[in-house]
Amino acid sequence: MARSRCPSCEYHEFEAVPVTTKTGQKFCLIQCIACGTVVGAVDDVKITSVIKKTEKKISKFIDSLNRKVVTVCTRKNDQDDNNTSKNRL
Repeated sequence: MARSRCPSCEYHEFEAVPVTTKTGQKFCLIQCIACGTVVGAVDDVKITSVIKKTEKKISKFIDSLNRKVVTVCTRKNDQDDNNTSKNRL
C-alpha cells in the first residue's frame, strides 16, 4: 500500500489539530508533523464519530481474538492432558 506524503516536504506522518473558528465551528486540520502544511480539514463531529466507530470495531476484534485464543489454549491443554494420561498407562 502506498504511503501518503506531504506535498511540501514529502514527510509521511500527519496529525489532527483541533481548531475553533470565530463563529464557534470546530474542525480538525490534518497537517504534516514535520512542516505543518495543512493537507485537509475534517468536521470535528465527523472525526469524533469515526473514532468511536473505530473503537467499537477494535473492541469487537479483540473480543473475537480473545475467544479464539481461549479455544486454542483449551484444545492444547486437553491434548496435553490426553497425551499425559496415555503415557501413564
